[in-house]
Amino acid sequence: MALILSNECVGERVFLMKLQGLRAAPGQFYMLRPQERLSAPLLGRPISVFDADEEGLSFLYHMVGQGTALLAAKRAGEEVQAIGPFGNGFRFADRDLSVIGGGIGIAPLYYLLKEWKRRFPARKTEAFLGFSLESFMVSAFEDVSGRCQVNIGGFVTEDAPLAPGPLHVACGPLPMLRAAQKKAEGNGAELDLSLEARMACGAGACLGCSCATVAGNRRVCKDGPVFSAREVLL
Repeated sequence: MALILSNECVGERVFLMKLQGLRAAPGQFYMLRPQERLSAPLLGRPISVFDADEEGLSFLYHMVGQGTALLAAKRAGEEVQAIGPFGNGFRFADRDLSVIGGGIGIAPLYYLLKEWKRRFPARKTEAFLGFSLESFMVSAFEDVSGRCQVNIGGFVTEDAPLAPGPLHVACGPLPMLRAAQKKAEGNGAELDLSLEARMACGAGACLGCSCATVAGNRRVCKDGPVFSAREVLL
């Protein structure tokens, strides 16, 4: 069980929870569950790591069902079950970075930008954030990127150049990822995708989060969630 340091509403049904003492690399995730005892919901929810510091990890999540509603009701000083970290995380290279996030898909991209800025301070970073109705956590992204462009109600992939040179990373709803994949391929740009999927275990045992790739089906939780856009079949 992990101690909750804070659990704040940062947007319409969007919450930021900070848990004490946990560690993870950018792009990894935890399976969070409101309680340890065997009662509904029985399964944890895969939640991306938004940020990390000396106290622990922060998780940005959208309240959409019973499990996340119970997480949202938690208060500082209470505990949740946190199992992880899972996933292969993002890759790093000494080059410019451009990220594209859609809705709650912005969650893993902040930690990536923050760590990129620390490792490669001379490199340019930019963020393109898309939201359907209301933006959230934009000021945080402005602090860790040289350019931060927000799109509300439109198509964020139209804003992102997805040009050759930088490494591009995208996370968000499937239509957005498909559009980014197609644009990157047409431009000859290098793009990584952080995929989202329903999961039961998070460790690759149940095969419930398989995705199609050029090499056959792979598990989002174990083999991903980060894949090259050139290998996944969306």
